[in-house]
This record gives sequence, structure tokens and C-alpha cells, in this order.
Amino acid sequence: MKTFPTSAVWCLGILFISVSLITTGSSEVQVVGPADPVDALAGDDIILPCSLKPKASAETMIVRWTRLNLTTENVHLYRDGRDSNEDQSPSYRGRTSMFNEELKNGNVSLKLTRVTLSDAGSYMCFIPTLTSQVKETTVQLLVGAVSQPVISIDGTKDWGVVLKCESGGWFPEPEMEWLDSSGTILPADGPPERHRDSEGLYTVRRHVTVNQTDTNRFTCRVQQQEINHMKETEIHVPDDVFPKSHVGLIVGLLAAAVVVLTASAGGVYWWRKHMKEKQRQRWEERDKKIIKDLEERMKDYKLEQEKRRDAQFVTRNKDHLIQNVSEGKSIASELHKKDLIPDEMNSQISAAGTSQDQMRLLFKALEEAEDTTRVKSTFYKILLDLEPDVVKDLGLFNLIGLFNTIGLFNTIEKQRQRWEERVKDYKLEQEKRRDAQFVTRNKDHLIQNVSEGKSIASELHKKDLIPDEMNSQISAAGTSQDQMRLLFKALEEAEDTTRVKSTFYKILLDLEPDVVKDLGLFNLIGLFNTIEKQRQRWEERGDARFVTRHKDHLIQKVSGGIHSI
Repeated sequence: MKTFPTSAVWCLGILFISVSLITTGSSEVQVVGPADPVDALAGDDIILPCSLKPKASAETMIVRWTRLNLTTENVHLYRDGRDSNEDQSPSYRGRTSMFNEELKNGNVSLKLTRVTLSDAGSYMCFIPTLTSQVKETTVQLLVGAVSQPVISIDGTKDWGVVLKCESGGWFPEPEMEWLDSSGTILPADGPPERHRDSEGLYTVRRHVTVNQTDTNRFTCRVQQQEINHMKETEIHVPDDVFPKSHVGLIVGLLAAAVVVLTASAGGVYWWRKHMKEKQRQRWEERDKKIIKDLEERMKDYKLEQEKRRDAQFVTRNKDHLIQNVSEGKSIASELHKKDLIPDEMNSQISAAGTSQDQMRLLFKALEEAEDTTRVKSTFYKILLDLEPDVVKDLGLFNLIGLFNTIGLFNTIEKQRQRWEERVKDYKLEQEKRRDAQFVTRNKDHLIQNVSEGKSIASELHKKDLIPDEMNSQISAAGTSQDQMRLLFKALEEAEDTTRVKSTFYKILLDLEPDVVKDLGLFNLIGLFNTIEKQRQRWEERGDARFVTRHKDHLIQKVSGGIHSI
């Protein structure tokens, strides 16, 4: 009986083991993350992407999110089929969550709400139960803060007008420049002035002297390259603000004096001096009038803002005030004296047995008032006088008196309209950029799953966004993957790639919405819907700063933390 040589057996064994290793290695589940950093503004809700590749269920695995500079505490922990955050860092409590319904698809991304500047850094997504060598990935988070620049007129210089641009609340440190109506950068009056406050936010200020032009429109641009954010404000300087030249009038008078030989050099000199003095006086009177008008408008604006914030304070803390205010009867009496609540309601409050019942009736009266903002604001001021400790315990004094100065040249109504226009433009630009980022970030997924590449290319071609030759190549491609590879090549070679990718995204939403929904990123669409939402973001940002600043005090004093979460 013949047998194989020993060397042949060894060769076959080694070959079998090699094939097994190659096959096993190619199917190992690995942790993958994004190639690019995730950027956000303070106050945003963001997602730190992390997933398993090939797709595998993570429902029974341990998923640990940590931050590289935190050695002992977790950012978020999932194990035993649930979130387990007993050892979570206090600064992340109540702000982290995972997409539990997506765990079966290998999506272990982390959602972080109300991002603060201190959240910036490197985060690690770690799954220790994997058998592969790639058990972790790192996601870089960049956090910034921006604000709208404010332009004011700072006087005149020679025959020009001096403009001042100021913008605060930026991080990281921004750059500021002046532009004319054609987009040409103007030489500024010296380098920008920079200041950093106690919270680490930057304020930048810069002056420029401009001469009269056809449009008299000038733009202040503030931009931050690291987080790729930009804010612009435009001003139109009226013609009558520029100093007037009297050369023509003087020449005419001198010619007349020569002709009639009645005017002397001394007379001309004194006449010029008198005219300049009168012009100077008119300018001073006009400037005083403008400043006075702006001060009055700003005073009214600030009073209205204070009323609104007082009312918001009362509304937001209704339950706390009902439980803790003991002087409800006295407050109602003061409001009744000011004719802000009716006689019948005041009598009901006085007859109520407990302070809680008094406060419930009082809040009913506040909410039924015709001008509820005014009544709640008056309630707040009386409460400050009678029971200041109740307000101090809430720790929200630092929200009162925001918007100290604005310094606008035109009326507040015109400034509001300009803000609305800027926010509208900014919103459209943000939507384009986020659509483009979505397309770039999910390139591989889209190439594999989009089947309508030829139709999408045709729509882009109709809009003159891809050339004829490329559209023909895509139409002739044999498979949908080849069509999509060529289409992505066209997107990346486009002159305005952001616009083309944004248009691609909208066409994709129309033709294959399920592909986008599967990625679970619809929540990135529709930022900055209205000016009111922008204002609310700033208020939330202020709340977040307050919590961070008073972290130790809150840990010691707050007893209802679990219920509030």
C-alpha cells in the first residue's frame, strides 16, 4: 500500500491553514470610524460615528466610549443589553445616548447633545468583546463658537467715514477683514484688536476708513478656518454721512470776486471759515440727534428684552416656584394694586389655605392675563423683592441683562431685517455644506447601494452641473456601481463641488429616499430654521455655561438629579 511522503502531508497542511487564515481574516468584524474630524458649534447636538464592518449585531456586546484624556471615567457604556453609566464622567451625564434600535445593524455611534467648548477632543469607540485585532477607533471632535459681527460708524476722517466692526463670542480665534461691494479686501486702519474673556471666548474689533462709492456698501467678514465657519454683516452708508467738499462753491465765489472786484482775500477767508463752522455745527447736531434716537430705541429694546426674559424665567420655573414661594398672597396683592390681576382672582388667592394653592391660583391669573409677558415680568420683580433667596437658589441670575449694547447706525427694525437676511443666506449655505458633507462621508455606502446613478447623472446634466462627455460615460457604464464611481468622479472634479454635491443629495432624496434613511442621518437637515431658533440656541448655550461653571456647587446641592434627567 502506497503512502504520501511526509513532506507532501506537511505542504497540504500548511496550505489548508493558510487558506483558513485568509478566509477567517477576511470575515473578521472590525470597528471603523470616520476619516475626517467631526466639527460642531457650541450648543449643537452631534453624532460621533462608529460601526462594525462587516455589518454585525452589537446587541450582546460591550460598547465603551471614552475620551483620551479621561483615564478612569466613561463617556458612555453599553453592556448586558442596556446603558450602564454608573461610572460616567459627570460632565456627560444626561447628554449621551446610543441608537439602540440600530445595534442589530452594527451601528454603535454615540449621540452627544448640547455640545460645549470643553467637549472638544479625541473620543475612543472600544468593543472589548470582539475577537479581531481592530477593536477600537478614534473620532476627533472640533467645537467652535461664532457670532454675528456688528458694524457702527465711528466718525469721519478727511473726506472718508470711519467704520468699526466688532464681534465677540468666537472660538477658536477668528480673522476679520473689510470688503467693498465687489468683494475686494480693503486696507484696514491698523491690525485687529483682540481680547479673550474669562470663558476663553475671543472678541475681535477692526476699523477701516472708506470713501464714497457708487453703492456705499461695505462688508465686515469674520471667519474661523479650523471649524470652517464664517459670518458677514453689510452696511450701507448714506451719502449725507460723508463730508462734503466746497471746492466748486469756493472757486465760483472767487471767480465772481475777480469779476466784480468787490471781494477781498480777507472776506473770502472769513466766509470760508464761517461756512466750515456752520457745517461742523450741523454735523454735530445731526450726530447728537442720531445718537439720542439710537439710545432711546436701545433703551426700549432692552426693557422689552428684560420683560421677555423675566417672563421666560417665571414660565420655565413654574413648578419650583409653586413649591417654594411662601408669599403668594402678598405678591398677588401687589399685582392687584397695579391692576394686573382682577379683584375676584385676588380674593380667591387670599382665601386659599396653603401657599401652594395660592401660587397655583396666581399662576392661573398670570397665564390668563391679556399681556402675560408684562404681568409675569412684574411678578418676577416683586418676587425678587419679597423672596430673593428663591430666585438665587435657581441660579439663573446670570441670564438677566443679556445684549448690553448693539451700537447699530440704522433703526433696530432695519438691523433686525438685515439679520434675517444674513441668517437666511447662512442657513442656505449651511444646508449646502452639510448636504455635501453627507455625500462625501457616505461615498462608499452610496456607491454600493444607489441603483439610480444614471438617472441622477441625467438630472445633474440637465442643470449643467456635469459635462456632456461624463454623462455619456455614466450612461454607458455596465453596472450601477460603475455608474456611481464615475458620478462621484464628476462630483469631485466640479468647479463648485459643494453646490454639485448638494444638488446630487436633493435628487437622491427624491429618487431613492430609503438609501438616505438607512444611514440614519436625517437629523442633520434643516438647521437654523428661524431667527427665534437662533436666539434659543444662544440661551441654551448660556444655560450650558452656567452648569459647567457651577458644577461643584450643583453636585453638592441638587437632590433631584435623577428625576430631572
